[in-house]
Amino acid sequence: MSDNAQIGIFRPRRLAHTNLFVGNYEKAAAFYNKVVGLGIVYIQPDNRSSFVSNGNTYHDLGLTDITSHYARPGQRPGLNHIAFELETEVDLVEGYNRAIASGVKFLKTADHDAAHALYKLDPDGNEVEIYADVVKDWRSVRSGVIIKEKPVFIPGVTSPPDTKHNYPLDPKIEIVEGAMFHARRVTHAGLVAKDYEAMYRYYTGLVGLRPIVGDERSDYAVLRANYGNGDLTLYRGRDGLTPGLHHVGFEAWDEADLDRSLAAMQDSDVKLVCDIAHKARRAVVIEDPDGLKLQFYVNRDWTAETIATISFEDGLYLL
Repeated sequence: MSDNAQIGIFRPRRLAHTNLFVGNYEKAAAFYNKVVGLGIVYIQPDNRSSFVSNGNTYHDLGLTDITSHYARPGQRPGLNHIAFELETEVDLVEGYNRAIASGVKFLKTADHDAAHALYKLDPDGNEVEIYADVVKDWRSVRSGVIIKEKPVFIPGVTSPPDTKHNYPLDPKIEIVEGAMFHARRVTHAGLVAKDYEAMYRYYTGLVGLRPIVGDERSDYAVLRANYGNGDLTLYRGRDGLTPGLHHVGFEAWDEADLDRSLAAMQDSDVKLVCDIAHKARRAVVIEDPDGLKLQFYVNRDWTAETIATISFEDGLYLL
């Protein structure tokens, strides 16, 4: 049975991190620290990767160099993968078993010390991680410089699945003093789809997201996991839009903080794409050094009825 025929194989809690390929992982880490406002929590020099977070999870963003052994030949800056967090490792193993029984094939499984994970490609070829935290204190296993072989992980076989909810509860959000933006956390990614219908079925079916607005026939869909107000936005492909990652979304503290960030940009070389407002949401979109779009937003009347009034063109930057 195909992946797209599955309904709710997994039941994710949220999109917890987005990993990017970048032109230089050390320079990117400095940008995401000083501009985006995320702390550099650990690096993997053997993988040419940096990981940044403000405390809400073991990384909000992974920044992997295009020269890393993880990169494909001719790799350009862009999406590495998006990652959905489950409630417990039991949920991970049960979903894995349901998927395997239905004929789903995964790219790989992985033990990341802080989490156990499954990887698969979506219909457009974007890599998707589904994982569960397996330690309460992620800093005890993910901080500083990490150089080590990854242990083998076979879901439900390597060890009995952990029944505990190990993700951080009410974590202390750290503020990077002097940073241009103060991102609270990564909340969502926007993807331009080559095969919109297949992508919609994949993310609502296998991954288990639910629509806030949109369906297989619409020009865009905002999909949510069990926690949060939108974890993935799918855009129907059209001329002038490159398939794949359109932007990464970060929740800001409030509109006054967005105004402070805009003022701080005046004497910088950070590129402002737009400052756009709607009844549903206000968003400020910038580009990182590799030209990847980063959206900082504050919700206003974030309801399905109001979101549905956003045009496709505005939705590219608001959703």
